[in-house]
Amino acid sequence: MNSDDLNKLIDELNINSKSAFDDEEMISLLKNLKDLKEAYYKDKDVIKSIKAKKKRKSSLIAAALIFFTSIQLFNLPFIGTKIGDGTLTPSYNIVYAMQKTYDSVKTIVLDTSIVETNIKNNKVIKKESWKEIYAGPLSYRMEGCDQILIADGTKTLNYDKKSKKGVLKWTNPLASPVLELKSQVDDIYKYGNYKLVGSENLDGIDTNVIKVETEIKKSKVKVRIKTDTYWIDKKTNFIVKHEELNGDVKRIVTYNIDFNTLVNKDDLKPNLPEDVYVYNTFDNMYIFNSIEDAKKASDFDLIIPDKLPTGLKFFNAWKYKKDPNPSNPYNHSIQLCYYNEDYTKVVYIEEFKKGDKILIKISTNFVHGELKPTIDDLKSKYRNIDITLSESSVY
Repeated sequence: MNSDDLNKLIDELNINSKSAFDDEEMISLLKNLKDLKEAYYKDKDVIKSIKAKKKRKSSLIAAALIFFTSIQLFNLPFIGTKIGDGTLTPSYNIVYAMQKTYDSVKTIVLDTSIVETNIKNNKVIKKESWKEIYAGPLSYRMEGCDQILIADGTKTLNYDKKSKKGVLKWTNPLASPVLELKSQVDDIYKYGNYKLVGSENLDGIDTNVIKVETEIKKSKVKVRIKTDTYWIDKKTNFIVKHEELNGDVKRIVTYNIDFNTLVNKDDLKPNLPEDVYVYNTFDNMYIFNSIEDAKKASDFDLIIPDKLPTGLKFFNAWKYKKDPNPSNPYNHSIQLCYYNEDYTKVVYIEEFKKGDKILIKISTNFVHGELKPTIDDLKSKYRNIDITLSESSVY
């Protein structure tokens, strides 16, 4: 039996019908068999067992359990279970569907509104809104009240409406709300520290409400709890609202998705006045597309990490052109940029030479602690380095 045969067999189970099964979690378990077809379809004996007994409800349930057990014998994770206790939960199914939905997004139009409030005095700290036309990981156009950002794959134009001036600079993928959302959803799905806390009708949209509570270690003894609550559209699996409570700051983000507008390249054009002044930061820096070229251009020995989170690849490196001011630290610095395949995870490693030491600043949106093996490895190999880690997103 090949993969297509298994796909057909699972379709024949009629698992979308609640009349066939009364147990909601068992229905979800059987649905997830389809996700396993590519990795596990070679287990012919189990598939024959399922096929031979598919006409009887009790036999189908037993076959599914046998299939699950056979996977566990090989210590392989079962897609559709909550890692740790091995059980299938409604909250997992919601997060699993949400992750698959965001992973499949190719183009989208998204309106985002953000309000940050100090909960102690109820004072609004920040209030802004953006409309994003998203055409791919590094291709998007965002327009807010004061700014327009256009990314074309390698660079971003940031236009300030008030000053009527623009800045052309390197592209940060996480400036895109869509990519930031994808990154958040991947972390929720991967780390499983969430729970379903209810459902709510939000402006006419039926939503599931997921809460994520995370311990953030300020030091070895100090721990702070960050709470994220997500309202997820039951029909589309998209997030329509996100509330973050981080210390004394409450951040509420609402998302309105336009499913009717088709995105094309013309939608990404700047459409700015002709007399706009644009400062090109690339005139003051060198860009290198290989680590070898970056090493040649550096006046000190670059420290290249051997251990990085799985999936990260070198994207490029850049350094500022020499400033006449000899005290400018950027005269002896270089930045290495690493992204994963879909640009939802980033690691920026900025290295400075200061005397006989190398100062390393690492910026990332990986979860707390995930870069610890990288940092520990660097410290064990190099004695003349100081490392500072800055995490822009923690779950």
